[in-house]
Amino acid sequence: MKEQVSAKQQERSEKKKKKLAALANLMDLNDRDRVHEAELARKRDSDHHEAERSSGVEAADDGFFTVSSKRKVKNRHTIRSTPEQTSTADATDAETVHIDQPQTKRIRKDEAAGGDSLPDDTLVTLSEEQYKALSADLRRRKRRLQDVPALRLREMGQRALLETPQDARTPIFLSDIQNLLMSGMIGQKSPCRPDRWCSTEKWVSLSHSVVVILEGLSLYHYLSNESQFEATNRIFNAKLELMLPQQAEGMIIDEIAQIPLTSVQAKKLIDEHGCLESAVALNQDPTLFVRGIFNISGEGPGMELPHLHPDDKFPRTKLLLSALQMVDEGYPIPLQGELHSRFRAYKFTKPSYKPVNNHSPMYGVDCEMCRTVAGVNELTRISIVDEEYRTVYETLVMPDNRIVDYLTQYSGITEDIMKQVTKQLKDVQREVSALLPDDAILVGQSLNSDLNAMRMMHPYVIDTSVCFNMSGIRRRKSKLKHLAMTFLKETIQENEYGHDSIEDSRATLKLVKMKLANSIEFGDEIMTQQKRLQEIANACSGDSITNNMFAHSAKRDRRTAIVNVGDLQPRLKEIIQKAEQVVPKDTSSAVLVHEVATTKEAVRKVTEIALENSLTIANLPIPEEDFLLDKAERSAAKIDKVIERLWNTVAHNGLFLVLMGGSAECPKGVAKIAIKRLNGTEQTSAPINS
Repeated sequence: MKEQVSAKQQERSEKKKKKLAALANLMDLNDRDRVHEAELARKRDSDHHEAERSSGVEAADDGFFTVSSKRKVKNRHTIRSTPEQTSTADATDAETVHIDQPQTKRIRKDEAAGGDSLPDDTLVTLSEEQYKALSADLRRRKRRLQDVPALRLREMGQRALLETPQDARTPIFLSDIQNLLMSGMIGQKSPCRPDRWCSTEKWVSLSHSVVVILEGLSLYHYLSNESQFEATNRIFNAKLELMLPQQAEGMIIDEIAQIPLTSVQAKKLIDEHGCLESAVALNQDPTLFVRGIFNISGEGPGMELPHLHPDDKFPRTKLLLSALQMVDEGYPIPLQGELHSRFRAYKFTKPSYKPVNNHSPMYGVDCEMCRTVAGVNELTRISIVDEEYRTVYETLVMPDNRIVDYLTQYSGITEDIMKQVTKQLKDVQREVSALLPDDAILVGQSLNSDLNAMRMMHPYVIDTSVCFNMSGIRRRKSKLKHLAMTFLKETIQENEYGHDSIEDSRATLKLVKMKLANSIEFGDEIMTQQKRLQEIANACSGDSITNNMFAHSAKRDRRTAIVNVGDLQPRLKEIIQKAEQVVPKDTSSAVLVHEVATTKEAVRKVTEIALENSLTIANLPIPEEDFLLDKAERSAAKIDKVIERLWNTVAHNGLFLVLMGGSAECPKGVAKIAIKRLNGTEQTSAPINS
């Protein structure tokens, strides 16, 4: 019996060895095929460029390549549609391999040609040592193949996809892109993470990143000439609408390069203790994107006013919600797409606005609502007080729809109170617009609800539910009643007949003024805890970092290269100089800068250096005249060729990001994201639930 069992075990063992040897042989053949195909692709690319040169395809000194209008863009990079397959020796020793054709066809083809397949007798006579070595090698291959970086879109990312209908689309912001690149360069210790809009997996396996910034190319230019972007549309699955700041030369690369700590007096922060995240959010210019969304014009000191308000210890503008925060908090904001549809009937508080500054006046706002037959809460009372706590506006409002629930316990509104009311919402909107200055800062608790009740939009808001936090959890908000008791030592909302909107609006103003009289951490448990950690870390180590992405990367031996057409802007040079201060003198530079004369030179330089750096940024300007009616299609085809050529230089597990940077006429851009797989294809960015 034992001999019979032993014979069966021996037979199974030989079968496993035979299968494993066949699998190893097949993987070896596939490896050779990939090398051969890569050589053919390089040869095709070389022949293609040689043909371009011989047919007069040369670069103009001041722009993109000139191309014959009759010449079509060829597909020099074929994406295989056959999936990777898995072959197993048994249930416990599964090994993943890349197979471009069904296994049976591959073996027959090789045997018929007298190829490299191992004969059966060789397979059976594998020694135990050979079997163990093959098993170990296949396990290493499997780990390598499984260790592939991936990017999956969350809800906010899905809503930004260009395939989403325009009336349902909400763009991502440039800070979202910066957060993605920071995570790619720094990993888990990055102070800025892209979790708001995407999820990254196996990001530590990212080989390098190549970013191409096309300054002057807008969403409108892309959609109008989408058919000309053949290779681009083939390379990228993830194509998202991107909201950009007001157009300025070099703005995009500057903003990506610098973690937005723009104040020279910003505190030194310790990355290892996680202090940087809050400082990033609170030290940036919150109106950077607001200025591009609202009609803010006119000359004025704006954010640069040097002296503070007499009662303030820090700039009140630091408490303003950014455009990104306004979107996340549900504020009415005039973005296109889904938000445009939702807020189409809303009015602006002013026809136009002046830049906000450290002396802009604050107004406390609070509204009360009743439920109507429309199934929503509509405005029935509004109160506005100034910084001296004087009531400057107070009125009852008759909703457009019949009231079905007065919500008296909250609103204080009763049927008797509303009997004589004739004022309508449109009257309130007109009077509020006449009352407020064009740089007014509105203050309130969850002010988004009040503005939605008023059906109005305003660019400058301070929300006490955001800048005060007692729980230590950012999304868990404290009630105004508890904030007033804790910090003001005042009891509010105790009236048995409902809330008093004047009392509430005064309370929010008092809270903000108390915060301004103390510190930016005051009343915020999250920032207070992080400040304590920072003080401990400073006392223990004194280790500090410069506040830009290049410096963080350099401290982790991650080098950046910038290829720029023309001279770098002074602001970017300053950022680079700061990064160099954290690099030891006996090591290479944190940032390698290549200033070239033409776009063709820039593309050539990127192809030469992309694999040598963790991050390579190419800043390529697109002249406005390139997208005039008679040139647009040709220009789009040229840009498409450039994108394809740069994609071919990206190594496997490399991140490729193309940013179409908007134009003066259209501030909307496009972000295209792809990760190169081992077989040269793009990683599919499958959506996930947030």
